[in-house]
Amino acid sequence: MCTYVHTTFYGYRPGRSAKEAIIKVKEYAQEGYRYAVSLDLSKYFDTLNHELLLNILRRNVKDERVIQWIKRYLKSGVMENGIVMDTEEGSPQGGNLSPLLANVYLNEFDQEFQKRGVPFVRYADDIVLLAKSERAAKRLLETSTNYLEGKLKLTVNKDKSRVVSVFAIRNFKFLGFVLGRNGNGIYVRVHPKSWKKFKSKLRELSSRRSVQSIRPALEKIKVYARGWLNYYGIASMKNPIEDINGWLYHRIRMCIWKQWKRSKTKMRNLLKLGVSKDLAYKTANSRRGYWFVTHIVAVNIALTKERLIHSGFMT
Repeated sequence: MCTYVHTTFYGYRPGRSAKEAIIKVKEYAQEGYRYAVSLDLSKYFDTLNHELLLNILRRNVKDERVIQWIKRYLKSGVMENGIVMDTEEGSPQGGNLSPLLANVYLNEFDQEFQKRGVPFVRYADDIVLLAKSERAAKRLLETSTNYLEGKLKLTVNKDKSRVVSVFAIRNFKFLGFVLGRNGNGIYVRVHPKSWKKFKSKLRELSSRRSVQSIRPALEKIKVYARGWLNYYGIASMKNPIEDINGWLYHRIRMCIWKQWKRSKTKMRNLLKLGVSKDLAYKTANSRRGYWFVTHIVAVNIALTKERLIHSGFMT
C-alpha cells in the first residue's frame, strides 16, 4: 500500500472531512502562515497519465494481475452519444476506483512537498500551500506548478491558480469556506458564493411556481437545509442564518397564501387562525401582490413562526 501523508490529505478518506481540512488551514494561519497558494488543476480526473499511475502502483503492489486489472479499468473507454471511445488518459469519473487512484497519483505531490517542509492542505484535487510571506508564496506557486506539470504531467490552470491572503474573501475560497479575523482571533466563515448558492437553492425550493403542495415542499427545504448546515456547521454564521431564516419564513407564507387562492378561502383560514373579522376581510380582498400581502400583520398573526415549525418547517 502507498504511504500517505496523514496530516495534510483529507479527501476520500474514512474519518476525514472538509471541516477538518479548513480547520487545518486555520491552524496554519494562527501560526503565521497568512498567504495561500491556491492551485487549480484543469480536468484532473480526465488527465491522469496511465503509464505514470501504473508505475506508481507497481512500487507497492507486487501482484501484476492487480496492475493489469487496473489497466483494463483505466482503458475501458467511455460512451459518448452511444459510441464507445478509447481512453488513453484519465480515470473514469463516477467509477468506484477513481477516487482511490486519483489520490494515489497525487500522493506523489504530498510526499514531495512534505519532504520540502512546505505546510499544505489537500482535499482530493483542491490544494492549498501556505507561506508566511507573499514572496515565499510566489516561489511556491512556481515550484508546485513545475512539479505538477513536469513530474505528474497534469495541467495547472494559470488563470485560477494564484497567491492570496487567507483572509481575502474575494480571492480565497477553500471547500466553500474562507477565514475571518476579529478581536477574538481567527475564525472560519462561509464564503459569500456559498451563501449565494444556498439562498438560490432555497429560492428554487420555495418558488410559488414550483410549490404545488406545501408539506412536500417544506420537507424538501428541511432536508436540504439540514444537509447544508451539517456541512457548514463549524463556521461562524449566526447573523446571516437569522437573516435567511426570516427571508425563508416569508417565502413559505407567500406560498401558503398563493395556495389558498380564492378570497373566501383566505378569509376562512385567517379567521380560523385567530385574525379579527375586519382585518381578515381587508387582507383576503387585497389586490396587492403576494410578497407585499404576506408582510401584512394579519398573515403574520395567522402564520407565525411557531405554527410553521409545528407544520413541519424546522431550521
